[in-house]
Amino acid sequence: MKRGLLLLLLALLTGTAAFSQAKLRDIQHEIVPTTLFQFTYAAQLPGMDTRADYGFTNTIGGSVIYKTDHNWLFTANGNFIFGDRIKGSRTDILGEGITTIDGDVIGGGGLPSSLAFFQRGLHFQAEVGKLIPYAPNPNSGFFVQFGIGYLYNRIRIDYQIEAQNDPYPLMGDFQYGYDQMRGGPALHAEAGYLLMSSSKLYNFTVSLEATYARSRHLRDYDFRVYFDEAGEPHPMGYNDKSKRFNDFYYGIRVSWMFPTYQRKPEQYYYN
Repeated sequence: MKRGLLLLLLALLTGTAAFSQAKLRDIQHEIVPTTLFQFTYAAQLPGMDTRADYGFTNTIGGSVIYKTDHNWLFTANGNFIFGDRIKGSRTDILGEGITTIDGDVIGGGGLPSSLAFFQRGLHFQAEVGKLIPYAPNPNSGFFVQFGIGYLYNRIRIDYQIEAQNDPYPLMGDFQYGYDQMRGGPALHAEAGYLLMSSSKLYNFTVSLEATYARSRHLRDYDFRVYFDEAGEPHPMGYNDKSKRFNDFYYGIRVSWMFPTYQRKPEQYYYN
């Protein structure tokens, strides 16, 4: 899927960049079709089912946008999701089968292991939008975009390699039984302001956005084990792949853009 997205972006880039550079453009007085490269950052909060697992979330990513001569926007982008606000105790994340009463994991040397938990994920999407011209030129203004894509998130478990005290229950592929990865198709909506400066020096967007994903478990098996009052173990076991989650993120996104059109040189008049 990632390779196909890269090929799509490359085709969009080579085709539209050549078209947009075919003639010099007067951005001040005409709507300019162009390809825009965009680097973005978003500060987001979780909602719905996601709120039970994660807190404040960051995303960074990149986009390729083609803006037509009627100010339609066609976008393909990818975003890396990351954060360090994991809700729940270590026992909630790892279960009671490999943790002590204090939630520690004892390493091979008989000492508590150094563990850290982070949020990780990816979000790919294609979008269609419309720009409504506003100052300072007909290529700048307010815009709305709607898209569809795929989103997944999980818990990343980091540990320090320590001499004779490695956390064997979490090393290698074992950690995938605890990362609670889930993902699914996602819908995205965004509204904000886009500026393409006449000098090509300042090109950015500021927007509000929301993303909803209908996700499911992506791991076959959950390694967590819990004990009842009688001390009997109850493993989580195989994940129910038919169960669905409502993952939701909303926040503010800012981006910096690099257009590819060729601007007309300034005209000077001498007496």
